[in-house]
Amino acid sequence: MGVLRILLTCIAVTAFPALVGTLYVPGKVRIKSLLFSWIFGLLTLFAGFEVLCVPMILLEKNYAQVRTAYVLFCAALLVLAAVFFFLFRKSIAPETKNEAAKDAPQKDMTKRGESLWERRFAIALWILFAILVLIQIFCIFTLSYEDGDDSFYVAITTFCNGEKPLYRTIPYTGMPTSLDARHALAPFPVWVATLAELSGLSGAATAHVFMPLLVLPLTYCLYFLIGKKLLSSKEHGESFRMPFFMCMAALLVLFGGYSIYSPENFLLVRASQGKAVIANVVIPALLYLLMLLLEKLENKEKFPFRFWCAMFVTMTAGCLCSTLGGILLCMLLSITLFCAFLSYRRLKLLILLLPTMAVPLVMAALYAVLP
Repeated sequence: MGVLRILLTCIAVTAFPALVGTLYVPGKVRIKSLLFSWIFGLLTLFAGFEVLCVPMILLEKNYAQVRTAYVLFCAALLVLAAVFFFLFRKSIAPETKNEAAKDAPQKDMTKRGESLWERRFAIALWILFAILVLIQIFCIFTLSYEDGDDSFYVAITTFCNGEKPLYRTIPYTGMPTSLDARHALAPFPVWVATLAELSGLSGAATAHVFMPLLVLPLTYCLYFLIGKKLLSSKEHGESFRMPFFMCMAALLVLFGGYSIYSPENFLLVRASQGKAVIANVVIPALLYLLMLLLEKLENKEKFPFRFWCAMFVTMTAGCLCSTLGGILLCMLLSITLFCAFLSYRRLKLLILLLPTMAVPLVMAALYAVLP
């Protein structure tokens, strides 16, 4: 029974988000689009949990009520994604096939231009990257330590099993207290509690075992998408650029412990915390979307509605991970938009992106108002 629950949890954080993410990716499913679907599908689940959980915390609801609302939200997303996947993808597929036909000659020319040693070198680099990732997994489970934050965040996850209102209990002692507004606006430990209940594991085991195995692949999938965008070229030798880029990224992560506050340190040591997720997943996801944004502006292309939805869920997911995270994302987005406006003179773009910052701005206002 325990194994089945763990398997169900794995499906809940892989297959289910990938299906939800197909709402953002029309046409035929490929490796690149599948990774995009998984990442932004999971960010959609984060965003939905933030929008549902924070109002219920302010209304003094308990964990059972939050869990029920979140299950209903996930069920609605599942139905919507299934309908979209099975009914509307056929009408979009011909366009994708035409695009694939246009790209096929370029891919053939690239393959013909590559020598045998280049392809073998690329395979060797991918093997090296796999070894580096295995070393990081070994470091996560053998060299990690429990810092002061664990006694707070993991305790919040554990207290979610009770019937008391959320964030009105001191995690260190279990005594009742007033609303902890700073942490209540970023209830990532409560989301971890939903995984713990689904898997049947304890809150500590879910935080220290399950979450690192989720955050690490998410991080490298985002690096892969960013690398694909940065290193795409029609010249030969492209086959070993991506594995070389991934190997360098893995090495930077391995030797990123120059500070306890670096994103690499959070990834290998404190992957269960929301601060690690926003540093290694949410911010790179926003950077990838901004790269797509600037590319479309450069090519004078229109922005589909699904792009704005992906931007909105990314900004909202940052609020779930950290109270300060939403403000940081708003700053990054605002600076990019200001530079894009100076370069391309697209005032309409600024107006369209304002709704994507709605949830972070509301959370910042609540943080200023709440005691």
